[in-house]
Amino acid sequence: MPTGLGRRASELGEREDFQEYVMTARSERKRSISMPAAATQAARWRAANLVEMRRPALERISPELLSFVFSFASRPDILSLAQVSQSFSRPALQALYANVDLRTDDDERIEQCIASLASRRPVASFVRNFACRELPPPEGGTTSLSTVTFAIALTNMDQLQSLTLPHFDLRILCHTTFPLRHLTLLCKYITPEDFHALFNWLGRHSSLVSLSFPSLVLPSLPTSSLVDSGVPSRPHTPRTPDTPSHDSDAPSHASSSPFPSTLIPSLRRFDGPVSIAAALIPGRPVERVQLPIQHTLYDGLRPSALMSALATARDTLRTLIIKPASAKIDQRTLERVVMSAGAELGDFIETLQVHWVLDDEILYKLIVGVLARFRKLHTLCMLRDSPPPNPTSPLLEFPMPPASPPLSPATANRRTSISSYSSAYLSVRGIGNGPPSARSSSTGGDTPFPRVHERAHLALWGKTCPSLRNVLFLSGAEWGIYPNPMAGGQPQFEFVGYTAQ
Repeated sequence: MPTGLGRRASELGEREDFQEYVMTARSERKRSISMPAAATQAARWRAANLVEMRRPALERISPELLSFVFSFASRPDILSLAQVSQSFSRPALQALYANVDLRTDDDERIEQCIASLASRRPVASFVRNFACRELPPPEGGTTSLSTVTFAIALTNMDQLQSLTLPHFDLRILCHTTFPLRHLTLLCKYITPEDFHALFNWLGRHSSLVSLSFPSLVLPSLPTSSLVDSGVPSRPHTPRTPDTPSHDSDAPSHASSSPFPSTLIPSLRRFDGPVSIAAALIPGRPVERVQLPIQHTLYDGLRPSALMSALATARDTLRTLIIKPASAKIDQRTLERVVMSAGAELGDFIETLQVHWVLDDEILYKLIVGVLARFRKLHTLCMLRDSPPPNPTSPLLEFPMPPASPPLSPATANRRTSISSYSSAYLSVRGIGNGPPSARSSSTGGDTPFPRVHERAHLALWGKTCPSLRNVLFLSGAEWGIYPNPMAGGQPQFEFVGYTAQ
């Protein structure tokens, strides 16, 4: 055998094996060390994209995108879209059932809708927001709503996030498993049994971020919670607004609260009676609180203790809304509430909204006295839910500004830049976020000139509270306050427009 023949034959054999491997298994060739990883990833991407392009264009649109687009259409149009194709059917149903509000429907349509949701679980799983004006009554009621059907319908809504009911009923909610985030109860009264059943049920919903009782009247928490905890009750003695309280205005709220600290740990927004707010807010990351003032100082309201409880959320609380429940709330009670809010919450509140039922000037004088306590206030909103009682004098005529000589180009450019800065800042801050049709520009010919006394109030308030930037008056006039570096940092005022209230 010639020298080296075996070695040469082995090399040729290896090459034949390599060629055969390339011919038979080309797609499974191992990547060489010199080939970069990016090249293989690009090849895989091209292959996947080629498969994707072979699909019809309609199937390449994600159902979530279609559902979002369909949500802007009217309900008849959504029903028509659901019948176009199979690709449109599911997104259209998602858009149709995402928000189910039965508060304006008659009893027959409510019964049909509840029966449909109870019998069609896949459709009920599309519901994200549900609102109803009536629940099944106790046995022997006059309506035909069935408790069992209603309970099955709510149980089928396993993706429900927002729930609005006329009152709490454990019969229809005890078996629900949805990840609730927003709960609103429209009842005016609640029994002690339902109250405790409600908060026991809320203990299962740790993801709840918003709790609202807009109409509930609850002067004090039910006493059974205190009896169960073994806390002895103090003897009741009549009090007057000037009588000093024996209770500390700054107690240990975490230890004295009837609610466990693990209840609703993610609560961010609360709207409800002061009795619940004082006991529930401490220890929770609440950002926005709305307090309906339903009782006066003579009825036992303690503004200082209430605001002291809210002050425990100083790390997160930024918005406070004070809303008198009726015109029967006297001036002194409202003054004490606002003053206590400034004393306890003034270091961190950024937005203060006051709903008013008395004369305008009473509120403006109150603001002058308490505004200095709100050291971080950026936005002040004053709203009127009802006309003022017995106006003492007719509204003054709006004087037009006197004619002024034409501005020089430099002055005109400076005013234009100031106006643009103010408009951009106010649009970001979002005071009076109404629709564009409800807001009128200050430069329009049909817009009345702002009241002169509002500018006088702004001049005083800007000096009292240097951090104030946005103000909404009771008249609906919206103003912006901003420092002018060309005037030594003095506050300048910009009229934005009128906002519909």
